[in-house]
Amino acid sequence: MRIGVPRALSFFRFHPALETFFHSLGAEVVVSPPTTRATLEAGLPYTVAETCLPVKLFFGHVRALIDQVDLLLVPSIHRLAPGSTNCAKLIGLPDMLQAALADLPPLLAPDVDLSKPAALWGLVLEVGTRLTFNPLALREAALAGWAAYLRARAALLEGSATPADYGRPDPTPLPSGSGLTVAVVGHPYLLYEPYINHRLLSVLARQGVRLLTPERLGPWPAADYWTFEYELVGATRLALDQGQVAGVIAVVAFGCGPDGVMLEEVQRLAGEAGVPAMTLTLDEHSGQAGLLTRVEAFVDMLNRRRRADGGSISGD
Repeated sequence: MRIGVPRALSFFRFHPALETFFHSLGAEVVVSPPTTRATLEAGLPYTVAETCLPVKLFFGHVRALIDQVDLLLVPSIHRLAPGSTNCAKLIGLPDMLQAALADLPPLLAPDVDLSKPAALWGLVLEVGTRLTFNPLALREAALAGWAAYLRARAALLEGSATPADYGRPDPTPLPSGSGLTVAVVGHPYLLYEPYINHRLLSVLARQGVRLLTPERLGPWPAADYWTFEYELVGATRLALDQGQVAGVIAVVAFGCGPDGVMLEEVQRLAGEAGVPAMTLTLDEHSGQAGLLTRVEAFVDMLNRRRRADGGSISGD
C-alpha cells in the first residue's frame, strides 16, 4: 500500500508521527517532492484567485502525487484542542479536492477533532483499519507514532532540526546567528517552506540574527483562537515574556482572514512591550528582492536601536 502525503499544510506539523504510524503498519509513505515554481503553477488552475497561497500550494503537491499512490492522505482538521476551531478552507480540503480534481486517487480523509476525550484513539482506528484490523498492531503503531512526534518536537525545541527536514534522511539544524534575538512567528507551512518565503530564516541567520520560532519557545499556551493562531499570538507573547527580544517578524499569507485578525493582537503585544514588529505577507507574486530589502532594513534598524540603547538587547 502506497500512501501519498502532500508536502504542505499539516505535513509540517504531523509528518513524523504519521510516517512512523503508517510504516509500522507496513505501508509505504510517498511524500511529494520539495516545492518548485512548477509545483505552485500546477495548483493554480484548480483554485480561485482569493484562495490563500498555502492552499494553492497544497493543490500543486497533490497534483505531484496523482497516479503515484494507492491512497492520498488529506485530513480534515477541525479542532486540535477544546475551545478552538480551524480555518474553513483547511477543514474543507477533502471536499475542495474532490470538487476540483477528477483524477484523484482514493482519499484517506479522516475528520480530526481532538477536543473530545479518547478522540485520538478513535482517529487511530478510523485511519488504521484501512490497513489492518489487528488491534495490537494498531496500538503499537499509534504508540510508535506518538513517540516519533515527541522526538520531533524535542528536536525542534533545541533547534537541531526543522519541519523542512521531514521526509528527508538527514536533518539540518535551524539556521541561527549569535547576535540580536528576533522572534519569527507564523505557521510552519510558511516559516519552513523555503520556496515561498525565499529562504527567510537563512537570510536572517546570515545577518547574525538569533532566531526564535514558535517551535523553539517551549510548550504552547492555550488560546481561544482558531486552531493555528497561537503560532502568531501565543508565540509572540512567549517570546516577549523572555525580555531579550529585539524585534518580531510576523509571516502571514495574503488573503488569510484569521491571520489578518490575529496580526492586530501581535502588533498590540509588541507595542505594549516597546518592541518593533514587522509583517511579511506572502503570495505567489512575492518577489525575493523586495522581501530581502525589507528584512535587511528591519534588521539594520534593530541594530541601530540596540547601539543607541547601549547594546542592552542581544542574544545573550
